Amino acid sequence: MSGCRRLSSHLGPSLRRFVALKRATGALYHTEEAHLFRFDQYVRTHAAQPPLGRDAMHAFLASLAHLSARGRDNVLGVVWPALEYARCHGAAVAELPARPARVPCWTRTRAARILSNDEIRSLLAAARTLPARCGRQPSTYATLFGLLAVTGMRIGEALALDVQDLDLAGQVVFIRHGKFAKARDVALRPSTVEELRRHLHAPVRTIGRGPDLPVFVSSQRRRLGYAGAARAFHQACLAAHLEPLPRPHDLRHTFAVQRVLAWYAAGDDVNAWLPALSTYLGHASVENTRLYLRQNGLLLEQAALRFEGFAHGYESAVTP
Repeated sequence: MSGCRRLSSHLGPSLRRFVALKRATGALYHTEEAHLFRFDQYVRTHAAQPPLGRDAMHAFLASLAHLSARGRDNVLGVVWPALEYARCHGAAVAELPARPARVPCWTRTRAARILSNDEIRSLLAAARTLPARCGRQPSTYATLFGLLAVTGMRIGEALALDVQDLDLAGQVVFIRHGKFAKARDVALRPSTVEELRRHLHAPVRTIGRGPDLPVFVSSQRRRLGYAGAARAFHQACLAAHLEPLPRPHDLRHTFAVQRVLAWYAAGDDVNAWLPALSTYLGHASVENTRLYLRQNGLLLEQAALRFEGFAHGYESAVTP
């Protein structure tokens, strides 16, 4: 069942129409819908009777204090337009307080945690030992996290995969629902193909293998959601004693950094290969890929090493 249908506060009808409008423009709106669902729960609990007033909204803002600056911006960037839409279309919403100013971009970005190969192996081993609750199978999470590590795809892209998107014979996965509606093919390693094949044919997968069924399934026999996957990732990281704790998206950064380091080690022209990596990752432009590398200091580090080699060679050439 869609989270949109579970919006059941007095603002629910307006919020459902807002989500439908966004999707009519081509947006997937899955994460945004989850933000609205949590806001709808807040309204049901703390402002059950219309109209929704300014005091309730100030209290809602205070309830977001535990989030990072970027997390708060992401929530407010969905809730405020949805409430403006609801108010303009007759919902019982008082005049809203001004939306808090966005924090500077440089304070919103947390540096990625790059994992070593040993840490990734520890993470996957820990995922396989997570307790199975309510029919949840740890192997599902180990397969999901392994797929993220070896392909660099976004976790939302992996969770959106259907069985028909896997061409295991051709060793390719089709990302149908990429960011900015960018679809792409992603090549798979033979070992990844075998792991996915085992996952799809596991006896515990009672949902079947129909082409339109999700690859990753929850204990409710529905598509696995981000919240459950992120929670399992956090638990696996704790069990693997990874410090500081990484996020699922850090596997994507790790893939990009490791790929470029391999090119540097092989003496390849990295600038010539970056457009291919950008396409593989589904970035809007190669500059987005360069940002991954700048955030992790990779370009500066490699530039320093190459300059050191150049300077040493120049010094040797001019020294009598």
